[in-house]
Amino acid sequence: MQQTSRRSFIILAAKASVAFALLPRCRKKPVAPPKEKKDIIIIGAGIAGLAAAKTLNDAGHNITIPEASGRYGGRIQTVEMPDYKADFGASWIHGIKGNPLYELAIANAITTKPTFYNPSYLYDIDGEEIAESEWETAESLLNKLIELAYENTDISLETLLDLMTDDISALSEKMQRVFYGAVRSEIEIPYAVDAPDISAKALITNDSFPGNDVIFPDGMQQIVDVLAEGLNINYNEFVTKISYGSDKVFVYTKVSDEIDSKRSCKACHHNTSASALNHTSVYKADKVIVTVPLAMLKNNNIVFEPELPEKKIAAINSLGTGTMNKVFLRFENNFWEEDGYFFQLLKEDYSKSIEFFSPAPTGNKNILVAVFAGQHARSIEKTDNALLQEQIMTELKTMFGDTIPEPVEIQKTQWHTNKYSLGSYPHLKPGADLTACDIIAEPLNDKVFFAGDACSSKYMATAHGAYISGIKAANDSINGEGKKAGRIK
Repeated sequence: MQQTSRRSFIILAAKASVAFALLPRCRKKPVAPPKEKKDIIIIGAGIAGLAAAKTLNDAGHNITIPEASGRYGGRIQTVEMPDYKADFGASWIHGIKGNPLYELAIANAITTKPTFYNPSYLYDIDGEEIAESEWETAESLLNKLIELAYENTDISLETLLDLMTDDISALSEKMQRVFYGAVRSEIEIPYAVDAPDISAKALITNDSFPGNDVIFPDGMQQIVDVLAEGLNINYNEFVTKISYGSDKVFVYTKVSDEIDSKRSCKACHHNTSASALNHTSVYKADKVIVTVPLAMLKNNNIVFEPELPEKKIAAINSLGTGTMNKVFLRFENNFWEEDGYFFQLLKEDYSKSIEFFSPAPTGNKNILVAVFAGQHARSIEKTDNALLQEQIMTELKTMFGDTIPEPVEIQKTQWHTNKYSLGSYPHLKPGADLTACDIIAEPLNDKVFFAGDACSSKYMATAHGAYISGIKAANDSINGEGKKAGRIK
């Protein structure tokens, strides 16, 4: 058994167990009606949009939420499997101390369980288990990589690795696989991006709260269920244009089913030539809060009149959108180490590495989740499920033997080709800076406000960052920019 310290340099997870009491729901305090009731449009019913909408709805304003898909939650989506709630998107609360999402869970009697990432098991290409001492050697080199990142913040991770060529070349072939496997599992997979596309600066940023990471045995969907209660959400409405040049803001929409899904193919890069979409209906409002994913802004899915300032466009394009996809495999029986959280088979081409997560320590013992990132994640969206299962089972058989059973069910996510997300979450591209998030979040003419996981320079690419930004945008829209965000109970 290998007791590793995986992710210890990225996620500051405490090692002490935490007891989670189920508290009764907090009663709403009466809210005095606002002096001036405003009509506010919230574009998108992901966690940022729901947080903004609930804040404003509770304050007594008129809220309407056009949502492009047929459900709320955005990139939080829990899917029912037999005896298991599969989180297709976000799964964890990263750090519980002071984290408003954890406070929201506790206040609404939502059960969470701590995740420690230990033990994790790594296997070499021939199936031999990697020893703890070998992992520690790779981890010491990772620490050196981080030290280099402090001195070379604007280059890519790939270029940063090139600076360590002498150190890496001094390793045996096996230890090189261990090191690159660690780079994949500790950096590229968590950030959902490949080494050439992510800034070295990402290695020296921390977007988590202190304390344990926790997961939801009954699915993270429960968080957005609480936020969505009582809100006016209009589904299947795709926003095509926002006009904010007059006293009122006009939001134009089209029936989502009429949007060409092939537009998502342009999400990998800024689409300067995307043709404007016609519309079928229009809303008039005092304020608008835009909470669509970053890739939707990069892809010019929404036309702004007047156009977005050049500074905001540059900030949007300075960030990238990564892709993480999960494949859920359900088996009749457990054949892996039941105390293990993560499993990984090392490869010659580490960019094709798959990380396996087991929910056994926090619930279901017969589920394995295969996690893919970057280009590898995008490629499996086009792969037939039968072929994908064969590829995954080849890896599992190398680790656990040829006699293991085939899964009885397989489900996969497809976030890159999802035309309402066009990817998973943002990251810093080489040369980018977190101040881009603040620029993206800047309001336009005190009429159009922005929120989402690309609008939080402190907590970029996290559910709690999106949530906090939604509350801030809501408060700014009615009280003026700079008011302290409240907490939703």
